[in-house]
Amino acid sequence: MDGISQVQSNIDGNFNANTGNNNVFVNGNIFCTRQLPHDMTTLRGIYEGQAMIARDGESSKASRPYWMVPYCRNNTFTGRESVIESIEEACKIGAHSRVALHGLGGCGKTQIALEYVYQRSSEGHCDVFWVQGSGILKFTEGFKAIAQHVRIHLVSVEEDEEGLLRRTRTWLEGPDSGDWILVIDNADNDADFIGNTSPIAKFVPQGRKGTVIFTTRSRQVAIRQGCKIINVGKMEPEEALELFSKRFNSWRRLEDEEKGAAAMILNSVDYLPLAVVGSSAFMTENGTSPSVYWSMFRENDKRARELLLERFSDIQREVDRAESILGTYFITFDRIAEQMPLAANILGLIAFFDRQNIPEELLTHSGLEGMDDSLKFCQAMGKLLRFLLVTEVKYEGTTFYELHRLVQLSIRAYLSIEQANQGRAAALQAISRLFPVYEYKRRNICAAYMSHAHALTKDSTDTVAEDIVYRMGRHYMEMGSYNNAEIQVRQCIALREADKERDWEGDSYSRFELLGIVHLYQERAKEAEVMFSKVLRDIEKASRLGHRNTLMAVSDLARVLQLLGRYQESEVMNRRALEGYEKILGSDHPSTLSAVRNLALVLRLQGRHEGSEVMIRRALEGYEKSLGSDHPSTLSAVDDLALVLQLQGRYEESEVMNRRALEGYEKSLGSDHPDTLMAVNSLALVLQLQGRYEESEVMNRRALEGYEKSLGSDHPNTLRAVGSLALVMRDLGRYGESEVMNRRALEGYEKALGPDHPRVLDAVNSLSILFLKQGKYIESEILSRRALEGREKTLGAVHPSVLSTIDNLTLALEARGKYAEAETLLFRALTTRVSALGPEHSKVCETFQRLACLHEKQGQYPQAEEAYERAYNGFSKTLGEQHLTTLECIGRLALLREQKPSPRGPVRWKRNRVPVSPIAGDHPATVIFRG
Repeated sequence: MDGISQVQSNIDGNFNANTGNNNVFVNGNIFCTRQLPHDMTTLRGIYEGQAMIARDGESSKASRPYWMVPYCRNNTFTGRESVIESIEEACKIGAHSRVALHGLGGCGKTQIALEYVYQRSSEGHCDVFWVQGSGILKFTEGFKAIAQHVRIHLVSVEEDEEGLLRRTRTWLEGPDSGDWILVIDNADNDADFIGNTSPIAKFVPQGRKGTVIFTTRSRQVAIRQGCKIINVGKMEPEEALELFSKRFNSWRRLEDEEKGAAAMILNSVDYLPLAVVGSSAFMTENGTSPSVYWSMFRENDKRARELLLERFSDIQREVDRAESILGTYFITFDRIAEQMPLAANILGLIAFFDRQNIPEELLTHSGLEGMDDSLKFCQAMGKLLRFLLVTEVKYEGTTFYELHRLVQLSIRAYLSIEQANQGRAAALQAISRLFPVYEYKRRNICAAYMSHAHALTKDSTDTVAEDIVYRMGRHYMEMGSYNNAEIQVRQCIALREADKERDWEGDSYSRFELLGIVHLYQERAKEAEVMFSKVLRDIEKASRLGHRNTLMAVSDLARVLQLLGRYQESEVMNRRALEGYEKILGSDHPSTLSAVRNLALVLRLQGRHEGSEVMIRRALEGYEKSLGSDHPSTLSAVDDLALVLQLQGRYEESEVMNRRALEGYEKSLGSDHPDTLMAVNSLALVLQLQGRYEESEVMNRRALEGYEKSLGSDHPNTLRAVGSLALVMRDLGRYGESEVMNRRALEGYEKALGPDHPRVLDAVNSLSILFLKQGKYIESEILSRRALEGREKTLGAVHPSVLSTIDNLTLALEARGKYAEAETLLFRALTTRVSALGPEHSKVCETFQRLACLHEKQGQYPQAEEAYERAYNGFSKTLGEQHLTTLECIGRLALLREQKPSPRGPVRWKRNRVPVSPIAGDHPATVIFRG
């Protein structure tokens, strides 16, 4: 070439030349041209691994402004206006500025820097240089290219490489360079930038002018280089969707359903630009629709990793950078493993927890070497935090860590099988040490570890995992999340069934027992019966388990028979359990007293209130003697006594007992404990039954607020409190408020438990009664039929709740003049009750009275009179002649005979006068049960 001598140098690679009005830069396989905004005189020069020295001491200059950018403009660049504006504010013309675009790999730092320099090029006076900061060799290559482009002379052939780089830096700092921007892309290696003598940092220009823009994953690089840090995060959802639409060729032809699938894909990759580009590339190249891609992506984590490891091409990236979504993090992992092995070990551990809200304690108690050294742990976590591989969150003095979803997936893809097994085992052991057996006072600890226990046990068959799953099941049950509890317990059972040869810890029967208890809380009594029957058979076969375990199983079975309404069978089982406990443990042992309470309960449900009261008082005296007056078991017995007194109409005595129980719970457990709040509910009910509705409302609201605070607005106990408040609102005549509360309870139960759960049907039944009160008979009938159909399906045709629903439905039918259907249903209820409870049970008497009223409305006076007499005779024997219900019944019979004289003559009652009930017929104390 004319006027230029060629001197051999150790510079490698192809560099740049000017052709026409274009600055051209060639780097590896990337070749880009860009038209500059105004005319320039150019010199064609081709540099192929050679340094240029002018033969006569003069160099041929490239036209200004210089443009050395290895990438063409990204025509699909989207959004990021606020980040661009932040760069503009930080890069003040006329002063030296340093800016770091800091963010996770794949967040778009390079593309933002590229867009910024293209925007600046339109100003026409600023030189732009672009070098790679991913290693000293690439940086050297880029800086030599700058030296050649601006014709910085070699002092001599013998001048070393470092000397040329220093003179290039000096030129940038000096007056000849003018206004310039230097982009140092992928400046991620701390060691290259940590100090002024570090391999790359010592060549970064300073001076009074020019702008240096770093793109880096390392916060330490940004800080050590004195940069204004601009954090680059994920895209906004709208931006990500727009970028996807530009990259996905068939976007305009997509149906709304497909666009919705695309939106879900972008959400799942957290709107990270590299993931948006990579996923759209896969779909475009393979002709895959978003819905198909989304279906594959959510199959499991393994399939998601496979999709995210698919390679794709992006011409605006460094040539040898990984071209897969997850692969972009592997370089960082390699660097961390080399520089700080403890940080790499933490990554291998943390990847197997749930990626959010990871308590620091889980890491420090993992047993990994070095984790108990606070200084080393701090340094290792600092390394991960600086690279944004983890983020730190402080809450109430506790430190939590979080992982980006793609980082978590990439770590799992990066680890070898052996490393992954080691990390998973260490994480499982940490959870096993820290996840406690449920206690109310430790419920928040359980909740903090729950998501991590789930993540680690999901596909594990380890014995440690099985025990953790069992603990999760108990936690869910105690917290009222019964469906989740069932899932966990069934997983335990499945693990044990799949490997019966393994020496599992604990007894398998305990898992079936817990499943049975869960079914009880779910009110799936028939399934609970199956579980408890199996447990009882297994225990009786295994003599090693002991007699006491047999009695526990008998008690469980008695409880489920009681819920099925099979009270006589339940009584037999309860008496068997009680006799067994008395024989082996003595009459005052807590287990014996629990059996006494269980027997009292089933007697109460049979209407044998006096016998129930005797048993409860025995249990209460035993608890007071052995455990003290404030023990929770003692207070529970006080609760039971309050209820049986209430059912006998002894409301004042019941209130005394309720207040005693409440004060005891407040003292021993605190005002927000679920047992305390249950006592508040019980007191609210007895106040309601006395007609003290305002006081009842206050207590119900206290219970509701307590449940919302401690258990949340959707917990079953909270919804039960909502239902109780709705009943008080109904009794106060505030039907609108009552309806709002009823609907809230119903919707909450439906959402949590499904449309056919017994509690849902209870809420349906309650709302139907409210509509009846409001005179909305059609709506009431519709809801009553729904409740009846659902209860018959889940509980059977003879269950007490089914018969109660029939009572309510007949009221709606009667109000609509459908007397024949109402009469048929009442006869059905009456027949069932007589068979199950006997002819003189209070519920049988109530049904006779309801039937009498129906006959009276139809003018069937002889049948009405006979039914009233049957009801009166029964009430007199079971409740006594002075009970309000008995008085009301005889009053109705007397009124009937007054209006339609009977051949039997007037009613004979004390002193030959008709008693008048002191309480109105719609008062709660009037025992005409309607649900």
